[in-house]
Order: sequence, then structure tokens, then C-alpha cells
Amino acid sequence: MNQAPNTTGLAAGLRDVARGVGVISPVLMVYVAIGMAYGVLAVDNGIAPWLAVLMSALVYAGTAQLVGVQMIALNLPPISIIVTAAVINARFFVMASALVPYLRRLKWWERMLYATQLTDATFALHIARLPKTDAGKTEIFTTNVVGHLVWVGSTIAGVVVGQTAGNLDAFAIDFAMPAMFIGLLVPLIRDRGQVLVALGSAVATAGFFAAGAAFWTILITTLVGLLIGWGADRWAK
Repeated sequence: MNQAPNTTGLAAGLRDVARGVGVISPVLMVYVAIGMAYGVLAVDNGIAPWLAVLMSALVYAGTAQLVGVQMIALNLPPISIIVTAAVINARFFVMASALVPYLRRLKWWERMLYATQLTDATFALHIARLPKTDAGKTEIFTTNVVGHLVWVGSTIAGVVVGQTAGNLDAFAIDFAMPAMFIGLLVPLIRDRGQVLVALGSAVATAGFFAAGAAFWTILITTLVGLLIGWGADRWAK
């Protein structure tokens, strides 16, 4: 007797893929803008095109890549570049810890794979969605993989533009990343404590950057935000 194909499982899988694409789609244009800007900056600073694309594939961290390219152009020691990237990306330890309760069902190697594609955007999207929905693995990883592919593809486009059409300064695309973060942050603010965290972190960012904290600003501001949130939570209780 011939068995009918399991169309139910296939349909469910396709629905999860569609949901995953839908979750990441609001930030893809920002990925395109920043990815292209990075590609242009890389080739403008003498980075080999293949190396610029490889960095997007393996490092996959916009701020660290943009800073790293400029440090490479200045011929700074490799250890300085590595330490700087580590400091900038240290915030992902905090983000990952916040997602732990919602990723426990994943196998250890799946959590490792998830971690390699964790970005500010995917964190904000998942921390807002996972507590409310029982999102499946297919949806979660579709969101991450699509974002990663678009980032790499945008880098390739930026490398081509950088080799043929100069820079993209006239388009002011450097504002795309702050705009994306503001758009991701606002829906996550639900109470007074979170308002305090957002405002305190904004003030700390401006203050420490103006004081010359440079790439340490992100890490310091993250710690300031944590302390404000902890204090607000203690006060409320």
C-alpha cells in the first residue's frame, strides 16, 4: 500500500519559514544599508574584497566590523583589534543570558549555532516575541539565517559599489543603524523602570562618548543600564 506524503508537516514547516522571514523583514533594509556602507568602507581602506566579505560571514557584527576596518587601515597591532572587537561585542553575553529561558529546549549545538548569529536586531526581535509565542526552531533559525544572508549579500554589493562608484556618504546611510535601534527599542518599553533604563542609557552613552570613552562606551553603557534596571526593580519591590 502506498503511503500518502506527510503534507501536514511540510505545510507547518513552510509556515514557520514564512513567520521567520516576517519577523526579520522590518530590519532587512537597515541590514542592507549598513552592510553596503561597511563594504564600501572596507575597500576604501584597502581591505581585499574577499576578506571584507569573509569578515561579514564569520564575524557578523556591524559595529565591530566598522571599527575593525578603520583599525586595520591604521596598521594597529592585531591584538589591539581583537581586544577592541571583544570589548564592543561583550554586550552579547548579557543579551544571550536574557534569552536563556526561551532557548532551553534547543540542543547544546543548536544554542551554539544560535549564538553565532545573535545580533542586536535579532535579540530585540526575539526577546519581544519568544515570551509571548511558542516559536519553533524553524522560525527562530530562519530569522537568523535570512538576516545573516542579507548582511553578507549587502557586503558584496557594497564592495562592488566601493570599487566602481565611490562612497555612499551622500545618502546619509550612517543614520540607518541608530534609527533601527530606536525602532526596536520603543516597543520593548512597557513600564517606568524600562523608561528609566532607556533614558539613563541614552544619557550615559552621550556622556561617556563625549568624555572620550571611545569603544568602551557600549560596554560601560550596558553596565549602567543594568544597574539602573536593577535599582528600579528593587525600588518597585
